Amino acid sequence: MSPLSPAGHCPVDILVIVENGKDAAVETVDLRKVHGEGSTAVRALDGVSLSFPAGEFAAIMGQSGSGKSTLLHILGALDQPSSGKVSVGGTELSGLSDKKLTLLRREKMGFVFQFFNLIPTLSAEENVLLPALISGEKVGKHAERLAEILDLVGLSERRTHRPDELSGGEQQRVAIARALIRNPDIVLADEPTGNLDSKTGAGVLELLRESAARYGQTIIMVTHDPRAAATADRVIFLADGRVVDETHAPEHDEILERIKTLESTG
Repeated sequence: MSPLSPAGHCPVDILVIVENGKDAAVETVDLRKVHGEGSTAVRALDGVSLSFPAGEFAAIMGQSGSGKSTLLHILGALDQPSSGKVSVGGTELSGLSDKKLTLLRREKMGFVFQFFNLIPTLSAEENVLLPALISGEKVGKHAERLAEILDLVGLSERRTHRPDELSGGEQQRVAIARALIRNPDIVLADEPTGNLDSKTGAGVLELLRESAARYGQTIIMVTHDPRAAATADRVIFLADGRVVDETHAPEHDEILERIKTLESTG
């Protein structure tokens, strides 16, 4: 039972976590997302059931319009499904208010996007600390974690530099550090290497793998790049809003072959 205020009401800023005993960090059951109605309705997701265990680095692939970004946004509580169930850390999202969804994102999740979304007037370390500052936490609380994360992403010597003084790869590493600073259970990455050259992108992917291994975080990455997907523990393929295939510990060539097969049968 959640804590009650003196008046006997559950405060709106208390997130009720219901542990269901399952090992899944994120789970979906028969997830559907429909845009529009009638003959013009578009099914962005059409019965997606998936489970992501703690510590897994998973990649989601599919052609444009396959539903992969829609799925990621729903997993991150940034969008709502038309029907079906999404559970994060044992908590079903459908019953949560907007305030509790915001709190869940803040406490449980980190986000990495293709565009870095750094604040230009802040230094690298200030950008990294932004989620903690937004949560009203004192900077000193995260001093040790900040040093650890900056070392992990190789930016210890660049912590005082502003974004315009950093390369694209360094800016993306700042964005990853920002996603990791509060040690979230889940990191959702949308095309995190899309604006990077191959060498820098490989470094970013290695950071995500190391974060999953070191901290037991669940990393879920949307990508169109077979080389990026090949770094994941598992690759899930979507087509027309449905899961049509998956592979574990994939090789680059295997992913390419599966993509070609899906395209030829699509």
